Amino acid sequence: MKKSIALVEPFNAELVMRSVRSQNPLLIHADPQLHTFSKVVTAGNRKVPVTVNLIQGVAGQTAEIEFLEPCSEEEQEAAVIFINKMLSNHVDLMPFYRQLSEEPVIGSILPDLHGMKILLEPNLYQNLVRTIIGQQMNLSFAAALVSRITERYGTPVQAGKRVLYSFPEPGALARLEPEELMELQFSRRKAEYVIGLSRLVDDGTLDLYSLPGLEDAEIFEKLLPIRGIGKWTVECFLLFGVGRTDFFPADDIGLKNAMKLLWDFDSQPSSPDMLAISSSWSPWRSYAAYYLWAWLDEWKLQKKTASAATKK
Repeated sequence: MKKSIALVEPFNAELVMRSVRSQNPLLIHADPQLHTFSKVVTAGNRKVPVTVNLIQGVAGQTAEIEFLEPCSEEEQEAAVIFINKMLSNHVDLMPFYRQLSEEPVIGSILPDLHGMKILLEPNLYQNLVRTIIGQQMNLSFAAALVSRITERYGTPVQAGKRVLYSFPEPGALARLEPEELMELQFSRRKAEYVIGLSRLVDDGTLDLYSLPGLEDAEIFEKLLPIRGIGKWTVECFLLFGVGRTDFFPADDIGLKNAMKLLWDFDSQPSSPDMLAISSSWSPWRSYAAYYLWAWLDEWKLQKKTASAATKK
């Protein structure tokens, strides 16, 4: 069984796959060369394994979804909605390029990133838990903690020749005590944060899927009182879970570093200065931020490569 999605262009499959390949390999398998990945997606009340092939055809690009086990038509449609959201296929980038291409600084980085869309996590609970785990933590260790809870409390699903996992359900983590996560090297405080959030979602106190219908400020009001959720956590939720296209997290260190380099500031710019610069980028400030992060990653890679070549 297959479903085909026409991709809204411009869409750069290689740049999108670069983001896919950076994801946790227990939750998503990305081919190292081909534009193909496998994932367990939420389809109604079931977790369904699929393989997604990004294909360049004569009439344009498509995402071909192959269902790796029998699914009803309703489940197939739910999976299509999930993949559409994941690939930001609701976003037409041309207005973004038209508006920012003439900007003297940020406009200069757009050509090399043309067609790069934000990779979203439609499972909002997964997005929020992973973000809480990653707060003020080394990226590799945060990824290890996500892998540990996924293996222990997630559900293994046969996806073709390999086993992938669906992220733990809120109820699975809500039933835990902090000591059980501490066995996986969570700090007590972070274990309490994850379990506390899970209990709120599991008992219905917090309906994550009602939040995208609210304004940004209302989402902050809903989430900030929850223990363990701070401003940065909500910003990541808005950008990579909800998929807001006009949100600029000016306190982010990576964005400060990127703007310092590109705008040739003597020191890191202040958040008010960054907001002033980015104000003319509305309603595309999230994409501007995403492209600045991508530019900074490439800059770091080039510096590292140059440094390694110098040492030879």
